Amino acid sequence: MGCKEIDGQVARREAQVSDLMDQFVTVRVVFANSMDLSTFQFDTGLTWAVFFLNADKTIYGRYGSRGQANGSLDVSLAGFRKAMEGALELHKGYPGNKSSLAGKKGPSPRVPVPQGYPGMQKFPPVPTPGDKRNNNTCMHCHEVNAGEYKVYRSVKQPIPDNVLWTYPMPDVLGLSLDLNERATLKSVAAGSPAEKDGWKAGDAILTLEGQPIVSIADVQWVLERAKDGAKLKASVDRGGQKQPLTLSLPPGWRRKGDFGWREATWASFRPDMNGEDLKPGERQTMKLSDTATGFRVSYVGPGARGLQRDDVVVEVDGQRSGITNFSLFLAHVAQKRMPGDKISLTVLRGGQEQKLQLTAR
Repeated sequence: MGCKEIDGQVARREAQVSDLMDQFVTVRVVFANSMDLSTFQFDTGLTWAVFFLNADKTIYGRYGSRGQANGSLDVSLAGFRKAMEGALELHKGYPGNKSSLAGKKGPSPRVPVPQGYPGMQKFPPVPTPGDKRNNNTCMHCHEVNAGEYKVYRSVKQPIPDNVLWTYPMPDVLGLSLDLNERATLKSVAAGSPAEKDGWKAGDAILTLEGQPIVSIADVQWVLERAKDGAKLKASVDRGGQKQPLTLSLPPGWRRKGDFGWREATWASFRPDMNGEDLKPGERQTMKLSDTATGFRVSYVGPGARGLQRDDVVVEVDGQRSGITNFSLFLAHVAQKRMPGDKISLTVLRGGQEQKLQLTAR
């Protein structure tokens, strides 16, 4: 599922947001053909995203987040309104605050427009008039995401963690943000990096690495460019008082996220299957530890013959530990198996182990 509900609400300028939208010049981009990737740098796995721009293309902020299959669960009309309020506040202070906004634009992209990615040359600069939505001339944003994967697959190189787990949600560090606010903590996970750094529920993030924050997507933008081991500087409003904090990024922090929902993986390296994580109770019943390889097969296509729905994968290429969820399985394929390689699996089916093989794409 995507974000059709909020997309329609914003397109119709519903009462909850219309007064603020009237203070913007609104432009709706409905296809990715010829998109300027030096300006529009965002999570192209989204089905709906917003940029708040000055006329000189300075970026005030972004809106639109997704960390799971149902993209509508990570956005809200109330949160969008708060992001617009934040962007308008920044606009009032412009250009005096321009230096603080510099980090909201990234370095030069790999290619200037999507047609520069492998296999994307088939798309014309502009879709053919009258064509239907899903034909071969209209490029969707997720195809840009797939193009980035194909850069590596086309030369048989592992896809790096920061490309697989791109635009990480703050939850991977223990920060659960309120969807109806700009960037206010609803809760902080016990034992998480955020808790160890002193973050508390109710903290409203004002800046992160010096950048003004107007939404969860702005937090993701900063995390996207951060490296393992970094200690990000933050300023929060805690009970009406401004307070400095740091946010530590331990090694492997990105890998706590989920990218199995990304449609681009189907066109790039995913075997013709889908999977879902095992629940703690299921692991106990199957006598699988928390670190044991294990995930359930939830869909099998014709390209994954031999597998069956509800098979539980307990071994991947000889690994009985470490591949504890479906995203880690996909990462194994993307990083350790090149197109044409065999992937050996052991599955539990009816309480019995069976050995199977898939072919990597």
